[in-house]
Amino acid sequence: MKRQLISISALIFFCVISSCKKTETISDFDENIRIYMSETVDGEKRVLNLNCYTEKIFTCSNYGIETTYALSDNKITIHFIKVTTPTVCLTSLGPASVIISLNGLKNKAYQLELNFGASKITGQLNVTSGSFVATVPAQTKVEFVNPDLKRIPDNTIYGTVHYHSASTSTLAQKFIDTLQLYGALPTLYPQGDYGQFQIEANGQIKQTQDLGYYFTRYYIFNYSGNSGQLKDLVRRFGINYPDLLIITLNTIKGETFYSWTQ
Repeated sequence: MKRQLISISALIFFCVISSCKKTETISDFDENIRIYMSETVDGEKRVLNLNCYTEKIFTCSNYGIETTYALSDNKITIHFIKVTTPTVCLTSLGPASVIISLNGLKNKAYQLELNFGASKITGQLNVTSGSFVATVPAQTKVEFVNPDLKRIPDNTIYGTVHYHSASTSTLAQKFIDTLQLYGALPTLYPQGDYGQFQIEANGQIKQTQDLGYYFTRYYIFNYSGNSGQLKDLVRRFGINYPDLLIITLNTIKGETFYSWTQ
């Protein structure tokens, strides 16, 4: 019986040691990392996404990055462990990537710790009601592509109208005007990068030309009404003008309405 107890104790000790080895995050991660911040909302919560990708381009576009991370009251700790090889290769070229989603961030300054095997880089993520600002020292290992990400204010709707003929601009304007008839209000927004669009110094949304279309019209409004009528409006324009306009409308509730889906 005593011999059995000794054997069981030895087995438990071995399992504990093995478990510790499995959670070890020390590695030889040699790649340089770029991080693009974005925020997603669904009406109930807001999530900061750290879209991490390697500076190096691989032969498959679906290489991954194995990571672990921890979020505490005052600190965000991320371990970059290794680049993972996909089972099936998407043959287009691309970086290895991973998305780290941070939910429940409070409006405060967090210490930021980024670990790459034996090396460590520390910085700060300052969260406010209006922005996420990431700060790291000057080096080549990690870089935030958009270190100052503005947050989309409550009661905001935004989107695009795409079309292929200059003569269709009046129809695009008709959609914009109808939004305002439904209660959408023009508002001046703080200048900066909001991830899905940019606001210029005059407080207006930046008009950029999207690839694949001859004309693009960006819009943004303050809207606190029922989103159901916005969905119906986009749908109606899609039914009436299927070959002339392509409309996308996003709400702060996380909804997205498309004119080509009925």
